[in-house]
Amino acid sequence: MRAEWNPLRSLAGVARFVTWVFGLAALAIVIANVAALGWLPGSGANPTCVDVGGDVGPLREDARVAAGGGSVCVDNPTGTQRIADIGDQVPQALFALGALWLLLRFLRTASDAGPYEASVPGRLAALGWFVLVGGPVSELLFALSVHSLRTSMISGVPSTDWVAQWRAEFPWWALAAGLAALVFAHILRIGVRMPEAPARSGD
Repeated sequence: MRAEWNPLRSLAGVARFVTWVFGLAALAIVIANVAALGWLPGSGANPTCVDVGGDVGPLREDARVAAGGGSVCVDNPTGTQRIADIGDQVPQALFALGALWLLLRFLRTASDAGPYEASVPGRLAALGWFVLVGGPVSELLFALSVHSLRTSMISGVPSTDWVAQWRAEFPWWALAAGLAALVFAHILRIGVRMPEAPARSGD
């Protein structure tokens, strides 16, 4: 007899593939940043650059405008600049990897045990909270890192520059997706409890 097609299992397979792709990409980003710090054998410190953003003010010592004029770089970055350079790349990659892993965990449980298995609502809620909070936080870390790099290379950068950066890149989709996941988790939790009602009323 032909097995019934389970769309959740297919989605879990897709999520597993995408998670591996993003995992390898995140690992490559981490290795690239560690190599840029000169912590790997045969690697050396590379220039650190940041997008100009608004109008370019007077450059600080050792800073230069990159080819094309869209970025400012330093060839011998300080430790603080290196940390800020990591902060504008790694948090977003880790957020994407974490969200995909939680999505995969939810889909695998729902496809194997059914959507009304007791642990499914909790796993969907975990995904919802992670996306709801993690999306804005990862973009906040990105905005603060970019602001730190700009102020270290350009004079006269407004102290509220990071607010404008965060507002411009704010992940509204993460709020919508996180809230939707939490609503569906609540609905699934009600569905899990429904079979218990007749049993209690018959006692």
